[in-house]
Amino acid sequence: MIARSALPARGAAAATRRVLPTLPRRSPAAPLRLQPLRSASEATSTAGLNGSSSSNNGNGAAAEHANAAAAAATTATATAAAAAPAGAAATAVNEDFKGDMLKPSVVNTPLVRAAAVLGAVGLVAGSTALLPGAVGAFLHVTAYGILLGAQLWNTFFVGITMFKNLPRQTFGKVQSKLFPQYFALTAGSNLLALATLWLAGAGTTPAGTRALVALGVSLVGLLANWLYLEPICTDLMFQRYDIENLPEKTDADKDKIAALYKQFGKWHGISSLVNLVSFCVVVAHGWYLASLLTL
Repeated sequence: MIARSALPARGAAAATRRVLPTLPRRSPAAPLRLQPLRSASEATSTAGLNGSSSSNNGNGAAAEHANAAAAAATTATATAAAAAPAGAAATAVNEDFKGDMLKPSVVNTPLVRAAAVLGAVGLVAGSTALLPGAVGAFLHVTAYGILLGAQLWNTFFVGITMFKNLPRQTFGKVQSKLFPQYFALTAGSNLLALATLWLAGAGTTPAGTRALVALGVSLVGLLANWLYLEPICTDLMFQRYDIENLPEKTDADKDKIAALYKQFGKWHGISSLVNLVSFCVVVAHGWYLASLLTL
């Protein structure tokens, strides 16, 4: 009984196997592989290659266009990076440009300025009852004002202010340009004051004679500073600067600096003393002029 009942069951199972289709077997899962990181340009290029292999006509053209765009972007980036240092160099060259900031107009030339001053004096002299001798007096007073003002300003204001507010070598370089002009201006105005005083007949009186002698002493001191003392001081100063600016100094260099410092101090002291004598004489001459005035 058990064997007969099992036969239909086996038949049913076989019939079931004939009815159900045979399912394909699934292959084992392939292991994951990590791809290395790629740049944007490489990814674009790879995408373009894949697109060209999987497409026939339109997709291939689009991939080639993407590759060309990526190459153009890379070239533009390299060009901009190369142009940046060139632009910086051009800026540096422009900053080092040397030339006239502004061309002087005709009005700002020394000749026109001198002519304007003389014209103003001529108009005043022609419109009043001034005697010809008044022209000499005017020139004398003008020369004296320039002489006194320049000495006062340079001795007590300009030099001290720059010495306190500029680096030592910068101060010395500026003074080396100012001193020749200062001594030339004061010597010229001193000479004009002396000449006009002598032409006015000041030597006929004892007081006038003393004034002429005093202005002569001042003129000799200013000429000595301009032509002899100032060039010596400037030369010693720049010799010292040359050694001080050496990257490395030996003991001999240090001894040379000390010797130059001592020499500069001596000649600078003489120059300052001569300038002070001249200034005192000029101030005293103002007293002589005041004695001739009646207010």
